[in-house]
Amino acid sequence: MKDHTHAIGKPFTSFKQVEATGLLDTIEKAHRYIEQYRVSDPDGFYWIDRPDAEIDLGFENGAAGLSYFYLELYKSTQISGYLRISQEGFRYIGRHWRKQLRIQNPNAKYIELNVNSGIGSIASALLTYYEETRDEGTLIALREIALYLAASVEWDNGDAGWTGLPYYALGDSGLALLMLKLAAVLDDKQLHALAVTSARTIVKSQRPNSRGGAAWDVKPFGYPYSFPNFVIGTSGIGYVMSVFYAYTQDQTFLASARSAADYLNAISVPLKDGALVPLMDDPQDRTFYLGACHGAGGTSKIFYQLYLLTGETRYKSTVENMSKGILSFGAPEIQSSGYWNNTCVCCGTAAILQFHLALFTAFGDRHYLDVAKRCAGVLLGEAEDVGHDKIAWPLAETRLEPEKLTVNKGYMHGAAGIASTLLQLYQALNGAFHWNRLMDDPYPKHFEPNPNVR
Repeated sequence: MKDHTHAIGKPFTSFKQVEATGLLDTIEKAHRYIEQYRVSDPDGFYWIDRPDAEIDLGFENGAAGLSYFYLELYKSTQISGYLRISQEGFRYIGRHWRKQLRIQNPNAKYIELNVNSGIGSIASALLTYYEETRDEGTLIALREIALYLAASVEWDNGDAGWTGLPYYALGDSGLALLMLKLAAVLDDKQLHALAVTSARTIVKSQRPNSRGGAAWDVKPFGYPYSFPNFVIGTSGIGYVMSVFYAYTQDQTFLASARSAADYLNAISVPLKDGALVPLMDDPQDRTFYLGACHGAGGTSKIFYQLYLLTGETRYKSTVENMSKGILSFGAPEIQSSGYWNNTCVCCGTAAILQFHLALFTAFGDRHYLDVAKRCAGVLLGEAEDVGHDKIAWPLAETRLEPEKLTVNKGYMHGAAGIASTLLQLYQALNGAFHWNRLMDDPYPKHFEPNPNVR
């Protein structure tokens, strides 16, 4: 087994040459690793680690993320077996999404409704599947989930919310965006009105910040400072406001998104090259995640969306500077304090790949494609042969526990997500990128570069 330990300045194992055929071979071996966990049921497919484990249908590490991966794998290969796995996975999810409502504790809504791993995440994946297939059974499931979420709203003097938290991945802003998207697909004016009300409720808790702009106070339990980045911070919440502006043309939402971007720029730290938003809004903090959850792959989204909405090049420049900031740490080949022994699409190498490939599709600069290929070299180098022509990626999911390695099959922290980013690069190298972006991703869905680009 390769050395997968963490040390600042330590290089990852990396392949120097990355070719499209090698990427597809790696993706197929990852599929064979995931396949060993698949269970066939009269209602479809799901995946489980062991017979006595609870069935996880969420996106983060469960069936929704895996079914999404197989949808994209079919689109790239046209192998009917992959389509069947995706269809059967989404069929099971559509019939049994309520199984995700199984956690009984005082924070049940916080855990069960969110767009990271809860039923919100299931609906997000189902939305993508429906947009691709127009499957009627999926539409029925989407309406059921929408009505459940609508019935779960808590009202307070005209304000509306679900969890009392403004977070994107685990709170109300993600659910508000989901409700907006569901309302559009279902053509439901009441759901649309509820989504807008919940978004306006969130705007009310945004406050001017002494360092600049305006932000949401999002201090996780036990931390003295706010987390500003995507999954639970101002960048994710502000991104949602920018999307609400795109749908409604309500200037309140645009002003909110602009103020959030101003705040993020105000706390951004200049580096040897470029700049990054730190993990915490602490003037002394110098921990920079280089992935998506608390890094540029997520935080850039509000700036790219504002660039699309306004045409103002300052937002584009911020995105470009984030890429420079990542590379200034020696990534993707060299580990740092916020880029540990983790290759996943949440906070590791796969996230850096996806971000730079997104910039390639957005701006057409081959430099970003070259960075994506370097990331792929790391992913190929860090993959482990687990026998029977299968590969997986041992990684440390948590920065604070780099010695604790997992070998996961799921999307956000395992083989499916890593293979998905390699699949995106495979498409780009073959001259036709076409990816069903999730609702939190504003980057281009289609891009056809010069066919001679390799």
